Amino acid sequence: MKKIHIYLLFLVSFMIGITSCGDNTDFSNLHTLTAAEQAELDRQDSIKKANQGKIDADLTLYYTFEMTTSTSAYEAGKIAIDMDKIAEKFGISTENLLKGIAGESGAPEVKGFAIQGSTGADYGSASTTNGKWGHWFNVSADAILYGDGSQTYVYAEFSTETGMFTLGQHPGRLKDGDTIRIVEGLKYNEIRVAVAITIKAKAPGQVTATIVNTQKLSIAMSPRSAYDTDPVQFDVTRTLSDLGISSLDDAKMIAVNADGSYAQESNAGNKGYWYDMDGFAGQWGDESSVYTSLDSDDDGNYYIGIGQYPDHCKLGDKFVIKYGFLANNKIEMLEITVNIVGYQDPETPPTGDPEDVEKDIEMTKAWDDDYLNVQVDVKDILRNAFKMTTYQIYSAILSGDLKIYLNEVSEDAPSYTADEPGYWIKADGTVGAWGESIIWCSLGHSETKLYLYGGNHHENAVAGDVLKTKFIVVCNGAKATFNLTYTLTEAAE
Repeated sequence: MKKIHIYLLFLVSFMIGITSCGDNTDFSNLHTLTAAEQAELDRQDSIKKANQGKIDADLTLYYTFEMTTSTSAYEAGKIAIDMDKIAEKFGISTENLLKGIAGESGAPEVKGFAIQGSTGADYGSASTTNGKWGHWFNVSADAILYGDGSQTYVYAEFSTETGMFTLGQHPGRLKDGDTIRIVEGLKYNEIRVAVAITIKAKAPGQVTATIVNTQKLSIAMSPRSAYDTDPVQFDVTRTLSDLGISSLDDAKMIAVNADGSYAQESNAGNKGYWYDMDGFAGQWGDESSVYTSLDSDDDGNYYIGIGQYPDHCKLGDKFVIKYGFLANNKIEMLEITVNIVGYQDPETPPTGDPEDVEKDIEMTKAWDDDYLNVQVDVKDILRNAFKMTTYQIYSAILSGDLKIYLNEVSEDAPSYTADEPGYWIKADGTVGAWGESIIWCSLGHSETKLYLYGGNHHENAVAGDVLKTKFIVVCNGAKATFNLTYTLTEAAE
């Protein structure tokens, strides 16, 4: 039957194609538009063009915002909206207007929407951002979902607490000179109000400041498998004096690009930058080496935190990175040499021969749909079983010499289904894939920590589930068996 329907549809389409060309019986040639047909197409095109940029509203408020293009930052700035004028048009108080936008109980029913830039039509959803009112827009100023990927360019997100729109961009999409006019709308009863915001994109300005001083600093670090930072002290007093400022909050942080120009958009830590394998400003990813972060201790004393991209740096690596403070057209540059050295193990292994151990482990957590986890420290258990230091066990995990099995040890190499080394586990306590399991459990590790951690599947698991299994860790000729009981309780309020 399906094939017959398809054939009939094809036949109808074919017949329509024949009759649409009138008396023209030469079906092998393209149909030439008549003057009347061309005129109709031109009329429809003129209507479409007339609707572009059309704002159907009883009141329109116009704003302009200069947005500096960015390859890493989403938020660009805020703009205050005259909510008093909108409230006056609606005939309600500003307080009730804001409550209505927020959707508070008993407040006036104020509906948010957007007006499409390409057609002038309404986009009915109040928000495609995280706020109650606000949208992502494409290059044609049409409101779209963020998930539309490469189509997202700019966004506006309203705050009912401040009466302001936060404006921003998808990093790397806007170009210098781009102009996009977006239109956000509110409707109360039959009254429509529009907020038209013209976003003008501009490239970051060139830094022409003079380097007034360079502080040469250094740090020795071992290769890391985590993003933890180590501190590098610098002369804060000298920095403030050289730049003529009273607080580091008055300075902008910059880094040096490979061409000698300055990166001005922080993309790591607190006001910090990622650096590539050559020590120049870069991005987080496969080419990353280390990053900087402007941090402070409990007493408010500033230092530079240096962290690594996990498992990218190796013994013998050396990076010379430049991280500067910019203020009053002056630069105080920190030139930091990062040396990657061998790990200095602070522990000594427990004495004696490796021995099998068995422990009962209970893990309890509230069900959630965010894949949060709970942790149980097992460092001392594993150290005593394998007679190894934490770092030695951590190294065995990375090399694959440490293996984990579920329920029984096999001669085959383990096939992990969750964060390695670990498993997604089905309700019967056996190994499963993500789609058929209720919880996962893995062995968390770093140079100084060893812990079991796990969470629940957001759909398969429910509050009240109790799972029992054996988590068997094998290393250095011994095994540590954890009789694991995993209990899910009601979701947290």
